[in-house]
Amino acid sequence: MHERTTHADSFYQIVVAAKIVGPEEAQEAQATAKKLGMSLSQAILILRHATEPTLRFAMDANDLVKSDRINVDTAIAAVICARQNEFSIYQALDMMGIVLDKPPPPKVETNALTELMIEATAITMDQLDSAIKKANETGMPLTRSIIFNRYQSRRVVLESIALLKLIREEKVERSEGVRCLKKACEKRQSVWQIMFEQGVYKDCAGASLRLPELLAMSMVVSESDLMDCLEHEVMLEVPLHKLLLDAGLITHSVLEAAMTMLDLVQSYLKPYQAAEALKNVKSKNVGVYQAMAELNPPPQVQTEMMRFGDLLVAAKVADREIIEKIANEGDKPVKVGKKLLDANIINDQMLYSVLRSQSLYKEGLLSADQTIELLKMCVKTTLTVDEAIAKLGWTIPIRMQWSWT
Repeated sequence: MHERTTHADSFYQIVVAAKIVGPEEAQEAQATAKKLGMSLSQAILILRHATEPTLRFAMDANDLVKSDRINVDTAIAAVICARQNEFSIYQALDMMGIVLDKPPPPKVETNALTELMIEATAITMDQLDSAIKKANETGMPLTRSIIFNRYQSRRVVLESIALLKLIREEKVERSEGVRCLKKACEKRQSVWQIMFEQGVYKDCAGASLRLPELLAMSMVVSESDLMDCLEHEVMLEVPLHKLLLDAGLITHSVLEAAMTMLDLVQSYLKPYQAAEALKNVKSKNVGVYQAMAELNPPPQVQTEMMRFGDLLVAAKVADREIIEKIANEGDKPVKVGKKLLDANIINDQMLYSVLRSQSLYKEGLLSADQTIELLKMCVKTTLTVDEAIAKLGWTIPIRMQWSWT
C-alpha cells in the first residue's frame, strides 16, 4: 500500500533535492529537530546549514505542497528556478507555466516604522519602494523584505522598532531619535550607544534583562519571528507575550519558565546562564530549577574579572610585557586604553571593541570564553562588535554597552 508523503517529509525532500542542504546536513538537522522539539527549518537555521532567505524558497514551496496546490516534484523544480533567477516561488511557477488560483496578498504600504527609517536615512525612498514591491509580490512582511533585499540589517530594523516604541511612549523626542538613528547608521554603532553618548536616553544595565532579549539569547524564538512580534507589539499595541502565545512560538510553560529566569537574573543568574537554562527547559523538557542545577559553571560561582590588558593578551593583540610597561595595574579600562592608543599599540576601533567586549562580560551577557572569541573575531576582521556578534550567530542585548569603568 502506498503511503502518502507527509508535509515534514516533503520539506526534507525539497531542501535536499533542490540542493539547499546536503543529505548529511539534512539528516543532522532532522536529528536535531527531533531532539530539541523544533521544526526542521529551525534546526537547519540553528546549525547554519542554510541562510533564512535561501530556506524561505523551500518553506514557501512546501506551504503550497501542504495546501495540495502543487506536488513535491513541482515544488523542487520551482525552488531551483526561483534560486537561479532570484524569483519568488510564485514567479518561478508562473515561468514554468503553472498558474495557481491564489488570492492576491494583502497590499503592503509604508507605515510609521518605515517612515521613521526614511526620515533617519536608514533606507532610501527607492529602497522602500522596491521593498514594498517585493513584499506585495511575495506576501512577506515589509520589514523582512527590507532585510531580504539587504537594504538594511536586522539589527538596525530591530533598533528602529525599539526606537519607535520609545518615541510613542514619549521617552525620546522624535527629532532626537531620528538624529541618533541616522548617526548610528553612519558610524555602524548601536542607536542605544549614540543616545547614551548624546545624553538623549540611557537604558538600564544587565540587571533589567527583558523577555524578548532572553528569548532571543536562548534561541527559543528565532530573530525573524521575534522581530515580527516586536513590530506588531508597537504597531498594533498588543502585549508581546500574547502575540508569542497566539502565534504558537512559545508555550505557557516556557513563558512561565522565562519569567522565573528574569526574576533571578543578577540576584542568582547571569544573563547568559539564564539563556542557557531556558534553552534546556525547552530542549530537554525539564523544570526551571533542574535546568539551573545543570549549568556549568554553576550559578553564583565567583568568576575572575578580566581586565582590559587580559583581553588584549587573550586575543593576541599585544604581549603582556608591553602592556605592563605602558599601563599601571590600578588604571581603569578607559585610561589603559588611552595609553595604549597613544602608544600606537591599538587603534580607535580596537579600543572600542575591547571596551565593548569587557562591558558585555561584566554585565554577564557573555561568558569568559565567548568574550575572548568575540574579540578574536574583531581582531581577524574589520567588523565592529555588533557585526561580529551577528557573524558568530549570537543575539546579545546591544542596549547594554556603556559600563566602561
